[in-house]
This record gives sequence, C-alpha cells and structure tokens, in this order.
Amino acid sequence: MRNHTAICLSVLVLVASLAQTLAAPKTEQDPLAPILKPHLKTTVDVMVDTYRNQREYADEAFPLSAADFDHFQNRVTGRFVETLGLEAWRVQNPKETETPLADRFVDRHLETIEHHGIRMEVHVIEILETGLRVPAVLCLPAGSGPRPGVCVFSGHSRHGLRDLVLDLESYQSGIAVRLAKAGFVTIAVEKIDTGYLSRDGKSGVDENPVTTFGLYWGKLTRAHQLMACVAASEVLAAHPRVDATRIGATGVSLGGWLSVQTALLSDRIKAVADFGVKTVTVPPGMRTEAFKGMLDLCHILPGMLSVCDRNLMSLAYAPRPLLAGHGRRDSGSQAQGPVHYRDIYERQYAALGFADRYEYHVHNGGDTMPVEFTIDYFRRQFDSD
Repeated sequence: MRNHTAICLSVLVLVASLAQTLAAPKTEQDPLAPILKPHLKTTVDVMVDTYRNQREYADEAFPLSAADFDHFQNRVTGRFVETLGLEAWRVQNPKETETPLADRFVDRHLETIEHHGIRMEVHVIEILETGLRVPAVLCLPAGSGPRPGVCVFSGHSRHGLRDLVLDLESYQSGIAVRLAKAGFVTIAVEKIDTGYLSRDGKSGVDENPVTTFGLYWGKLTRAHQLMACVAASEVLAAHPRVDATRIGATGVSLGGWLSVQTALLSDRIKAVADFGVKTVTVPPGMRTEAFKGMLDLCHILPGMLSVCDRNLMSLAYAPRPLLAGHGRRDSGSQAQGPVHYRDIYERQYAALGFADRYEYHVHNGGDTMPVEFTIDYFRRQFDSD
C-alpha cells in the first residue's frame, strides 16, 4: 500500500514537473523571436497608427469654417451613401406627402388594434429590391387633426419592435407609445435581424449570421436596415394624421445611430434625439491590448473610418436641430461622450451660427431612453403641446 502511494506521488510530481516544463516559454527553441522582435510591430498597432495618420478628419480639426464644413458634410454623406449603395434612397427636398420612393417599397396596412389605450396600425413594409418585409407599427394620438410625427428606431434587443410599442418598461421604454400619448404620431420599425424577423419569429437575435453572410454576399446589414427606416419615414409623412413638415426621429443605442443616419439620407427629418452609445472606435491613447475592434458587426461601414471616426460622422447632420446624450451609468459614454461629442458639436454648431439648435443631455440611467426629456424636446422643436 505504501509502495502504491509512493508511486502515485511520484507520478503526480512527474506530471506537475512536465506541465511546468510545457508551460514554460521555450525561447531557446525559438531562434526567430529575438531576431524579429526589434523589427516588428503588432498588426493592430500598425493598422491603428496608419488609420490615425491617414484619416481625413480628426477631432482636432473642428470647428470648421462654413465652407470647410460644407466640404466635410459632402464628403461624409457622399461616402456613406456610396458605401451602402443607397444613392436611390435619398429623399431630397420632398413634396409634403408625395414620396420619391414609390417604386422602391410597398406599404401594407394589415390591421388596426387598440393597445395601451391608443390606436395602433400594424404595417408591413416590403423593400422591393431585396424582398425583405419589415414590420412597423403606427401609434396614433387622440384627436383627429394633423400632428407632428416621429420615427422611432430600435436599439439592440431580442425583441426590438416589442420594446418600442408593447413593453413600456424596456430599456427603450415603449417610446413610440409614450410619444403618441403625448400627442405625436409615431412609426416604430423592427430591427431587421431581431424579434419578429428572427428565426424564432418573436424574440430572437440573428445579427451575426445575417451580417457575416451579408458581408460575404456584399449586402450590408446597415443598408437593408436604412432602406426600411427611410421607407417608414415616407409612410409616416403620407399618413393623414401627420403634418409632413414636422417629422423627427429618435432612438436609443443603435436606434440613436439609425436616427441620425436616416436623417443623412432624408430631408424629411427636421429634428433628431440621438441617445446612441457615445463612444469612438479608436480612442486617443488606446493601448494595443485594449483594442477590440467592432464588437457589433452591424456597425461595420466599409471605408467610413478612412474619412473619420463615427463620432464625427453624425456631425454631418448639422446644422439641423439635434439633441444628443447618454446616461451617467453608461461608463463608456460617460468617459468619452463629452469630449468627443458634446464639446466638438457645440463648437461646430456655434461656428455655423446655430448654437441654439444643439443640445446635450446627461440623464441618470445607463444605455436607456430618457422618455420625458425626449418628449419635451420634440414638443419644443415642433411647437406642440
């Protein structure tokens, strides 16, 4: 028995010794490392350094003069439209209720229901060039006269549209319903790889399979999403309850980005409340080990980073009225939002002579929709009560 125990202990010692030997770096068996190391930089370092040296616009360039800003705006918008292949989806100087996109989508009103004390029209918008059918819900306020309209776009969620019109306690706070109760006509649009458009059909997320397949195919998720968003804004403008001269857009997280980007494509949008996460892709002074690339694949817009980081891309929306902001409990935005967004945008709006059109709001939540502040903002923008 003692011999057996001794043998077992010997085996354990041998195994532990072997494990340490295997784990130990074998520099003596790698003659290449000491030769190469002084001459190499990591690929991440090289790529990030190249980006910083070659991008067309950095934070330090702002504010720009009116003429220089016009060039920046055209450069960003032009590359954005070209990258996504959305030239045919631009809505410029539209007539009030007549859509220039009539041959690009079909809107079907399926049914009208009562929910949360308001009337909801359930629609499906079919994008003809892709065949994608996107659910959207119009929420109608009490009364009968024309009212201001607000497009509401979903952030990341397992059930985007439901967060906007059914679940009033979600991080998106049922904002389409709450705006309707405040007197606005709203249209809420599904995130195209989520919820009712997921393989689950109600509460799923297919973002990675949709985006990676799309990249391989050459069809970007963001292009498909923005087709739906622009089409929805046209549906809203044509509705008899809507004053087509007073249309805004809002969203939290991805929904905030979609609000600004829809406005870059469509002159319909007269005011935006953007509560997208306020972080940049490549922060100044970022250490190599901290770089994680694009974690949300749907945010990949090939070529845009060569023009500027995403914080400046939204600035191309100026000088139309913009409310931006983040929550104090959203640590990334709290650290980066003020310096990369608030300060730059304030200076640029002021340089263009429209300082009063830009607002920045830090609320007490995290990556959430500040409902009352958003409602108040659109009331002020559209002289609505």
